[in-house]
Amino acid sequence: MKKRFSCALLGLALMIGLSGHALAAEDITAPVVVDGVEQTNFCATQYGDTTYTSFYGVTLALRPDAVITWENNQLVARADDFTMYARIGTNFLVINDRYLYIPDGVKVDDTGDTLVPTRVLATALGATISWENGNVTYTAAGTPLASGSTYYDAATVDLLARVITHESGNQPLEGKIAVGNVILNRVASPSFPNTVAEVLSQPNQFPGATDCVANSESILAAKLCLEGAMEAPGAYWFNGAGISCWASNNKSHIVTIGGHSFYG
Repeated sequence: MKKRFSCALLGLALMIGLSGHALAAEDITAPVVVDGVEQTNFCATQYGDTTYTSFYGVTLALRPDAVITWENNQLVARADDFTMYARIGTNFLVINDRYLYIPDGVKVDDTGDTLVPTRVLATALGATISWENGNVTYTAAGTPLASGSTYYDAATVDLLARVITHESGNQPLEGKIAVGNVILNRVASPSFPNTVAEVLSQPNQFPGATDCVANSESILAAKLCLEGAMEAPGAYWFNGAGISCWASNNKSHIVTIGGHSFYG
């Protein structure tokens, strides 16, 4: 009865959204089906707003040719067309040197199984995911993500990482991502230039921001932003938290992260 009740709750959560706006509850579980086969050794679990499942179990079910090992305190999955790893507690999954954001981090359950968000794992491995008949359903539908060397533009990563270091080098990862969001939000807006280089070269906007050497977490944040990581949606300006500025007086406050407030 408890399992049935849990599955019903997770079903409602997933109908709202598998990785967002779900029920804020833990230990809500549901069966996982991969390519039509129900998995008996693991399930999906709701943590806060995100549905997680087994890195090991789903990867092997989708890709039986993969070899998964425990190396340097992380799980590593390898096949001919991908290398993927997940480290408990980090805020990202890596596949083929691509970095996918996990805001609440890679988790571990009481059996020691490494858990990652269902959608992140599906994106990494080129699968689709849906809620069907009370199950979290994966279907192999494509190929793993292409390598970071072909996906990331090195010059863009470098510029974005430099400005993130300059503006928020002492901030948490979420704050670094938010600064990167401001730059990329501007690039996407018709009100600003349409490249990172042009945004950064606008007068009186980011003076000296590209003169520094990017630190490693800022490079990570830049890549996460380019993959779609979002902490400051709709933000085009930021300033020190609690400090009056043009944006704080004329624009809507979106979020404060660490030492910065963001406005849009």
